[in-house]
Amino acid sequence: MRSLRVVMLVSIALCGAGMAQGQTEWVQHPDNPIIEPGEPGSWDDGGHSVSDVVFDGSTYHMWFEGLEASGFWWHIGHATSSDGVEWAMDPANPVLRSGEPGEWDDWGLTGVAVIHDGTRFHMWYTGWHGDVSDNSCRAGYATSPDGSVWTKYPGNPVMEVGSPGSWDDAGVSPAAVMVEGDTYRMWYEGAHGSGLLGETRIGYAESSDGIHWTKRLEPVLELGTYPGTWDPQTVGDFDVVFDGGTYHMWYTGGANTSTLTWLRIGYAYSSDGIEWTKHRDNPVIESSGPNLLAPGVVFDGSTWHMWYNSWDGSVALVLYATSDCCAGVAGLTHSRFIPAAALASGAQGSYYQTDVDLSNAGSQPVQYQLMWLPRGETNFDPLTSDTFSLGAAMSVRYANVLSEVFDLEPNSLGALALLSTSPDLLAMSRTYNTPSGDPAGTYGQAVPAIAPGDLIRHGERRRILFGTENAEMRTNIGCQNATFGTVPVDLELFDMEGSSLGIQRMVLHPYSNDQINRIFEDFRPVRGYVEVWTPISMGLFYCYGSVLDNVTSDPTTILPQ
Repeated sequence: MRSLRVVMLVSIALCGAGMAQGQTEWVQHPDNPIIEPGEPGSWDDGGHSVSDVVFDGSTYHMWFEGLEASGFWWHIGHATSSDGVEWAMDPANPVLRSGEPGEWDDWGLTGVAVIHDGTRFHMWYTGWHGDVSDNSCRAGYATSPDGSVWTKYPGNPVMEVGSPGSWDDAGVSPAAVMVEGDTYRMWYEGAHGSGLLGETRIGYAESSDGIHWTKRLEPVLELGTYPGTWDPQTVGDFDVVFDGGTYHMWYTGGANTSTLTWLRIGYAYSSDGIEWTKHRDNPVIESSGPNLLAPGVVFDGSTWHMWYNSWDGSVALVLYATSDCCAGVAGLTHSRFIPAAALASGAQGSYYQTDVDLSNAGSQPVQYQLMWLPRGETNFDPLTSDTFSLGAAMSVRYANVLSEVFDLEPNSLGALALLSTSPDLLAMSRTYNTPSGDPAGTYGQAVPAIAPGDLIRHGERRRILFGTENAEMRTNIGCQNATFGTVPVDLELFDMEGSSLGIQRMVLHPYSNDQINRIFEDFRPVRGYVEVWTPISMGLFYCYGSVLDNVTSDPTTILPQ
């Protein structure tokens, strides 16, 4: 097992729409490889393998494994960069060396995970022992005031291999460590079997101090089924990023062979860091040439940055790729949400459908796509329409848009995203109780397309008026998540005197939406309002109200203020 990992715990600025394109669509830098092997005879003349990258707001710090041309990653080096492309090597390299002969890490050091607590750096690293009878790897711990001078913990190793016969009995290698509250959370690679032909999976452990760890008994990311999948023998060499609501993982997968061919990079996501879903279009980075492995990703607010390795079995090269956060498809850079769309039965005999009007207010043709975002689902990969074109000053109406554009069947509830080449494409929806409803409605509610500047951010509280629940009227609240992370939304109910009636919470999956029907039902008869906000710093969402006539089920849109 080789441990070539990157760990990032970064602040992620969220964007309007894009449906996780930042996780799956990457463009290689034209100057690749960006880091070449060291001079002949040097400690890193066989190349460098990315092991951890941290961005401190102005500088990228990379810790890497230096590979001797003789064939093993030996020590840990350090480099810094202002742009992620040009790297300056630390004059103290290697900054973390193998142990003395006979020590538990005397054969070599590989994958590391680094975090910074505001005063010092903490590193968890992989150590190998040279005794042929005990050639598995274990996890050690070290600290540093500056990321360059490190002190190993005297009680190392801090994590041992599993018991004989277990899935991690041949080695454990830390890849990502995060601190949440009073708990350290570690994701690590575990090996089972013999040498390069063994199997690797991804495991999880927790600690109260970063030193004493309790492992989860079973791996959290399993091998793909064989045959028929691309990762049947190894999942590992990975990176985990937490955005405040969703955990994102880029990992190396494939089939280990004696020549190590067929290693590529895949993507998975999770709401809790334990239960992971692999992306349906994996691998997300592949080539027909050398192995690609050991991804590490940083997001700077507008662009994803990934450093990873190309390895032909003898030389390790560092490659660099980027991805726009929210471009969706090339050229469709302007995004908005239509937070309500339906082709479904409602309460009291109603039946709703949504029409959409688009109008080009610009002087040039505009191209656009619509995306369907089902209610309550994780919408990383939404159903997407063809790319349409609309001439200057022209308009188009999609009557019953869910059926006309997406061929959806009843009962479909959710929202739409609109991607376009120009901000001059105006959009408005109308959701109404159709004549087939009993009784038939007439007017419906108009919901405009919501631009990024209209979204509700962390630190804001918006108020939705006209809250009503009585014999004549009822009130629903709908909300749309504008991010690829899970966003909790708190909704506090007030009566007309300003007295709080309580708080309800809506948890929105990535790019998903939900609705609370008759939100004031427990307090009828009542008139009041609702205030909405999110408690997480990465939250970005939108909510609106619908006040419905109980006789006709006609809804009136109440936008937040």
